[in-house]
Amino acid sequence: MELKEVIGWRRSIRFYLPHRPVEREKVQKMLEAARRASCVGNVNNTRAVVVWKDQASDELIHALTPPLGYQQMQTAPCFIVWYSDSAAYEVDKWVGDLKNLADLRRLGTEAEATKDIIERFLRPLFTPIWQQMAVGPLAFMDLGQAVAQATLVAYDEGLGTCLMSSPRMVDRLTKLLKLPETAAVVCIMSVGYPAESREAGGQTPKYPFEELFFEMEYGQTFAEDPQVVEEMKQARMIQEPAPLAWRDAELKYVARALGIEEVWQIGL
Repeated sequence: MELKEVIGWRRSIRFYLPHRPVEREKVQKMLEAARRASCVGNVNNTRAVVVWKDQASDELIHALTPPLGYQQMQTAPCFIVWYSDSAAYEVDKWVGDLKNLADLRRLGTEAEATKDIIERFLRPLFTPIWQQMAVGPLAFMDLGQAVAQATLVAYDEGLGTCLMSSPRMVDRLTKLLKLPETAAVVCIMSVGYPAESREAGGQTPKYPFEELFFEMEYGQTFAEDPQVVEEMKQARMIQEPAPLAWRDAELKYVARALGIEEVWQIGL
């Protein structure tokens, strides 16, 4: 599919085919897409642990299950635990990564001069703040970009995903997955072949475009161009909104076919 169409077909999938395993090579493609994402200074702070449900203990599956995550956890054959590693920002490593970008001709215009600037100006700047940067908005933004790219590759490969999280999950997962102390678990992604239709009841409506985006200053709306909207509809990036008329019947059918009761794990 074309990129815009992949974005348009993406849904948060909560019902999967439990009998159909996810191919290892497709998960590898997702992880490679994450590895290729942009990140500040090329520090590569995004990390992941792939959990195959048929190899996981009941304790681990319970730890992975957030509030409102019952359906995914019952049916998805694969989960990916995404976390940011603060050690990626350690100042000597960070400076080394920046110098490597200079050598690769991805930073500055002249390698040796750029590396000299990094050493004389950026190292003194980063030394007292690297620990703050490691848990700052930019670090988690970079991880988010990586997860987003993995998500789009999953849909391009015919899979579905859903992201979940809960503060109480972090300590348990850090212990059970033997993560380093520098790990900050951000989210869990369920992965599998959807038991729902491709439309999954329609595209989830979002807040109006002009309430979210501004131009030059807050309150000055970035106005939509109707012709661009129509172009995105033609590209299938904008699709028919949920709920489609048959969605209730589909949910009842899928839940009955999979033997899933309306049960929730409560607690944050």
